[in-house]
Amino acid sequence: DLDQAVGLAQESLDGFGRQYVAAWSAGMRAKLGLRDVDDDVATPLVAGLLDQLRQSQVDHTSFYRLLGRAARGDVEPIRGLFVDRAAFDGWLARWRSLTPDAEAMDRVNPVYIPRNHLVEEALAAATAGDLDPLSRLLAAVTLPYDERPGLERYAEPAPEDFGDYRTFCGT
Repeated sequence: DLDQAVGLAQESLDGFGRQYVAAWSAGMRAKLGLRDVDDDVATPLVAGLLDQLRQSQVDHTSFYRLLGRAARGDVEPIRGLFVDRAAFDGWLARWRSLTPDAEAMDRVNPVYIPRNHLVEEALAAATAGDLDPLSRLLAAVTLPYDERPGLERYAEPAPEDFGDYRTFCGT
């Protein structure tokens, strides 16, 4: 029966939105070290943060890792990322009042990710027969949560001259 099939499909699609929002919210609470904080508190906090990250064009990976340091009391490095420091200070005070778990944050917020500029560099070198850049990149991202000396460039966002970059799921 076509009507029954459409009804079942619609029911499934309707449930997806709720499941997606719940999973996204849980992920954001984990990134902020607030796993046990109610969505009623976390949702506006996350929305305010995302607005500030967008306005200041902050690299998300670097930000969330520095936020773990801020949870331990070292707030100056993260404050420097924001154009409107007063607004960020207000957000930071609200977040810190919720006693975020810094260790839990370090387990979900990587230091190293395969950033596009580094992947392109490794691909270009490999195409020319040099696999060393690929080996170094793989060594960094294999243990993404463990900060290690000498790998600082693998934690940094792309340089400004890298420009806009688009990638696709098939890559």
